[in-house]
Formats: sequence, structure tokens, C-alpha cells
Amino acid sequence: MNSEKRKRIRFAARLLLAATIVAGAVILDGVAERYYFYSNWIELQNAAYSATVAGSAYLPSHPARALAVTRKYAELNGVRSSEIVIARIARDHRKIILKVKRTIPFYLDGAIVGDSARSISATAMSPPAAPPHRGIQA
Repeated sequence: MNSEKRKRIRFAARLLLAATIVAGAVILDGVAERYYFYSNWIELQNAAYSATVAGSAYLPSHPARALAVTRKYAELNGVRSSEIVIARIARDHRKIILKVKRTIPFYLDGAIVGDSARSISATAMSPPAAPPHRGIQA
């Protein structure tokens, strides 16, 4: 094998190695982004549902207190007040509806594709408040 052919083979091997490293980085970034996106969504969904359940304990008697407790529990579970989009009492005054939205950054994908941030949202509705207990009727 002459030296010119060896140089071409070495160049091709280096080029293939570089392409493999770039492809691997893109694949790993995609997996990491999906995990980051999904874990944030789960966190938001759990926080929203927990907050609505906590607030629904005050329904139907104290709707203002129910909303305040819902917002407070959402914040205690990691939702910033600016991320709360909707917090309201349902028409039947027995359920709370909470919608939260968060913008999360994407670094490598954002540099390549141009979409450096994406929004995720979660919506939760509390189970209906139990009717008032009237005791045992004889």
C-alpha cells in the first residue's frame, strides 16, 4: 500500500469518526430533551392535581379560600405564580380547575433548529367536593 492511499484511508476514518461523534451527540441530546420535557410535564401535572385536591376541601362553602389554598399549594409544589394561567371554580361550585404553563429551554436542539424554548402545560380538575355530612337519620 502506498503512502497516498494510507493518507486517504486515515482521512476517511477520521471523517467517519467525526460524523459518528456528531450523530451520537445529537441522539443523546434528543433523549435528554425528551426526558427533561417529560419530567417537567409530570411535575406540573402532579402539582396542579395536588393543588386542586387541597383547595377543593373548602368547596362549596368558601370558594375564595379554596382558590387561595389551590394557588398556595401549587406554589409549594414548585409552580411559580406567573406559571398559573387559570385558577377558577367550576360552574357547579364543587370543583376547581387549574391550568399551569411553563417554558423550558432547549440548548443544543435550539442552537441547530432555532427553537430554543418550548412551552408545556398541565390542566387538572379536582374531584367533586363531598356533599355535607348530615349524620345518621333515624
